[in-house]
Amino acid sequence: MSQTPTELHPPAAGPSKHQWGWFTLLTVALGLLWLVVFPELARVPQLRSEIDFLEEKQIDPTAMFYSDLETIEDTVQNIHDFHRENPQALW
Repeated sequence: MSQTPTELHPPAAGPSKHQWGWFTLLTVALGLLWLVVFPELARVPQLRSEIDFLEEKQIDPTAMFYSDLETIEDTVQNIHDFHRENPQALW
């Protein structure tokens, strides 16, 4: 007597208790990091001075891009030179 595929592999019942445990642990760890650790780090004098400097200059640190860095000009030039010398490369 042969068994049908559904008899060999019963349908999945959803996330297991083990998976929910890991999910809960991860959620709690992220919450502690965000609500406890990060605020405490912001009170460290060296970091506080950096934060104060950014706020004083009205600089949004999340708005900084690689193109804002001085060294990016050399990198961009190297890329342009490479494409000029090897027009078919990477395409």
